[in-house]
Amino acid sequence: MGDYYRQFLSTMTGGEGYLPTSPDELNPGLMPGAVLPMSTPPIPSPYPSTIEYFAAYAEPAVVNAPKAGKSRRRSTANQGGGNPDQVKHRRTRSGCYTCRSRRVKCDETRPICDRCRKGNRECAYPEPPGSKGNFGRSAIKSKDGSSIQCISPTSSNEGEEDDTEQDARLETIPDDDEPDGLLRRESMSVLPQVRRASAVSLNTTPGGGRQNSETPSQDGTKSVSPSNSNSTVTTGSLTLAGHTGQEATLPPSGTADQTHLPPDFQNYLQFFKKNMTNYHYGLAVDEDDFFNSELPNVAIQFEPLLNALVGFAAYHVTLRNPNGKLQDFLQYYNRSVTQLLRLLKRKETHNVHVLLTILQLATIEEYLGDWVNLMGHQKAAFEILTRIYTPQTAMQSSIGRMCLSWYARFDNIIALMGRFPTEISREWFTTMVAFYQSQMTSNPTELRWKIEDRSARLRLISYDMSTLYARGSRQQIEPTDYAYEHNYLTAQLEEWKGSWDPVLCDPKHLVTDFPWRRLLDPNDIVDPYRPGLLYDHPLFNSTIITMEWHSIVIMHKSQSPDLSPEQLFAELGGHAFTVCELFECMEHWPELPAGTLIAMQPCLAIAGLFLPHQPNHNMWLRQKFAILEAQGHINPVTRRTKMAEIFGDPSCVHWWLPNDQGFTPILQSIRSFADERNARAVNSQQVNLREVKHLFDKLILG
Repeated sequence: MGDYYRQFLSTMTGGEGYLPTSPDELNPGLMPGAVLPMSTPPIPSPYPSTIEYFAAYAEPAVVNAPKAGKSRRRSTANQGGGNPDQVKHRRTRSGCYTCRSRRVKCDETRPICDRCRKGNRECAYPEPPGSKGNFGRSAIKSKDGSSIQCISPTSSNEGEEDDTEQDARLETIPDDDEPDGLLRRESMSVLPQVRRASAVSLNTTPGGGRQNSETPSQDGTKSVSPSNSNSTVTTGSLTLAGHTGQEATLPPSGTADQTHLPPDFQNYLQFFKKNMTNYHYGLAVDEDDFFNSELPNVAIQFEPLLNALVGFAAYHVTLRNPNGKLQDFLQYYNRSVTQLLRLLKRKETHNVHVLLTILQLATIEEYLGDWVNLMGHQKAAFEILTRIYTPQTAMQSSIGRMCLSWYARFDNIIALMGRFPTEISREWFTTMVAFYQSQMTSNPTELRWKIEDRSARLRLISYDMSTLYARGSRQQIEPTDYAYEHNYLTAQLEEWKGSWDPVLCDPKHLVTDFPWRRLLDPNDIVDPYRPGLLYDHPLFNSTIITMEWHSIVIMHKSQSPDLSPEQLFAELGGHAFTVCELFECMEHWPELPAGTLIAMQPCLAIAGLFLPHQPNHNMWLRQKFAILEAQGHINPVTRRTKMAEIFGDPSCVHWWLPNDQGFTPILQSIRSFADERNARAVNSQQVNLREVKHLFDKLILG
């Protein structure tokens, strides 16, 4: 990966890294098993509270700071009159994983070293080293006798890229004369639990390799790999760095061991599994249960992803805590970015763990309303995605499919909002459609493939829309050709609507009984209890996808070259009211899956632009925006300013409802933090993305 992403991460806080936001990051001697406080009193910062710093502690932490530890060891040798190049403790590969991850010297006593025995910790040793080419991995025998690879802790050679030749042979951590029982919190052991029954094993059978296509290798050359278009579809697998075609399979129990993690991590992971769904990620379909089962298990293998995931869970916990503080979740987010920066320095980036980490960080940026930073993550994710997958190989495993869907959602939304091309080509989208249609043919009775197909086909149309809008905004297409292609896509959207499989529209699954019904208020703008709006499980996702279709139609027709704003309101009002009906119906439905309203936020946001600009409609929409922000989805200040202009009420820039109703102190803090991050200067392309100018320019304001 190029240096641009490292620079992007470094400059997000105006320095070469993220500030620590909890005392344990300032004091590496804290035990990783100690419970982190839910809230940490902030220390007054001498720096201005701007985007340049995450104000919590006085001194900015610089990731690229000089290697103090290395200098200390060499100066010790000099003071003794010895060889100036002599290092006190050379790095070896024979220490146990626990000591290496704790960055302390291991006495290498087997089967349990002295430090692990005294600390009552699990002691796991790598197998004897093989060839020099196996640096950074240790060979382990699986139950069936096949050799597998285990990634060693990322902290084992942290910041030592200067000693390239030595690091190729030596890898354990020097002794810092750390007292027994004191562990280093920032390097907690999460990767090398190699002897646990639930450890991840690798399937070394070829078959998951890249398809027959020219793709750049890590050295910049191109190679052609054989096709495996007939590969069996798998679940619970991922492609690891440097092991294209080898996939890690989760244990049969489906749950990786978490007992080695600090209690705060365990608590947040439990919260994530119980409360978070694919809908929190804006994705309507997750038939493999990736977010609830696979993602947490993969995160346990990789510290940057684990911190990003825990930070996302902590963000939602903090919102529910009346006494919540910013640092309650930022400490994990910051640590994830810092660890990712270290990986970038070591060029250890082209693997699915890093891809998932970047996508998780991008999701946090979306919640903070920072689409400019999100675009920076998206570009890095594109590079990794296209290095480790082709359109065909991505579809052969559940993790590959979700990586593509997760990334494609960002790619499409950014392209539609900013009117510029997507990063991935059309082949990725057509391959998704072809794959799901082939699965429908092979499994005609399974609903999951029919639902996936509906979503994939709608995503393909969205791709074609974004491509057309980008060409139009850059004047790369004649007006008559633009109008022709626009009409063609309109016909495609109508065809999509008319081609539902009857199984997905079975009326027996419609919700027709509303025991939770409340009396409608005169100010209500929709009737959420109209029969025929909502499908119950297992067809609930038909409702979600239908709502997405209405919002995509609104987006598409708003870009018509032939319709005036007045005509747009008349033609799109029906779609806008349907979206609002569905949103309110789901809001009050007792069986609503967690996170669904968040997933529908983009649909409501665009539909709200084409509601009548009347006081009751405005207040209804403001109430919904307040609900969504209370769930963590922050509207950037530029968007609030535009909506305040539509509503005719400047107070909406501050908060949606009068008298700060529902505007909790922690939500105010998050809002202020997000506004500061969004306040920096951007280029014209980023302005278009942040302000969605092509939509607001169509509206009649005032």
